[in-house]
Amino acid sequence: MDIRTFDTYEALCAEIGFEICCALEQNPRLLICIAAGHTSIGLFDYLAEKFMAGGVNFSHAAFVSMDEWVGMSESTQSSCGHFLRSKFLSRVNFSESRIRLFNGLASDLESECRRVEDFIASNSINGVIDYLVLGTGMNGHLALNEPVADLESRAHVTSLTPLTAKVAQKYFPSQIQLTGGVTLGMANFREATRTMLMVSGSHKKEILSKILTDNYINGIIPASAIKTFANASIYCDKDAYEIKT
Repeated sequence: MDIRTFDTYEALCAEIGFEICCALEQNPRLLICIAAGHTSIGLFDYLAEKFMAGGVNFSHAAFVSMDEWVGMSESTQSSCGHFLRSKFLSRVNFSESRIRLFNGLASDLESECRRVEDFIASNSINGVIDYLVLGTGMNGHLALNEPVADLESRAHVTSLTPLTAKVAQKYFPSQIQLTGGVTLGMANFREATRTMLMVSGSHKKEILSKILTDNYINGIIPASAIKTFANASIYCDKDAYEIKT
């Protein structure tokens, strides 16, 4: 498993951002998927600043979101889609026709999942996500693939664990009842051409330790499955994991 530790969160974000910029130079039609969460903010800032400086161009690339809360869409304040719009997509130059965010307000959520899968298939040269940046929750979930996760799952409707519903309150100005989510599945992640798990902060030290030592027994810690993915890495800052000498 490729594991790299960085002295600071900023250095971590800069390295992943640099990789994405290089990947875009090689494939301007790159299909990118980055988690909507606080861990991604520094990466979004890096990419937006590079774009403003003329160092990267997203006009031929595509972006797909990885999850959304049921009952919310990008027009819902503090939703995953709204987060992605405000923190990243509104700051760079993706073509609107090449952006696909989950709509948790869709009348038929299963059909919505199929439409997102269709977008991935038709907006990538290889029909899969080209560059995937995952975060992980305190229980080791990937997107909204909660314990116990199915490695063969594709985009689907999911229920939330009480821990995820509790921790997610940090994104909302007031307490809100979260009833479920729509999410890309573990198979979507496993198929990605390049996968990055980004882990930052001392509060993630315990779960990162479990990810590194778990053998993905019954999917209890979904993020540990990244160790079975081709061309996947874990990049973390020293607050999350300090290499012992």
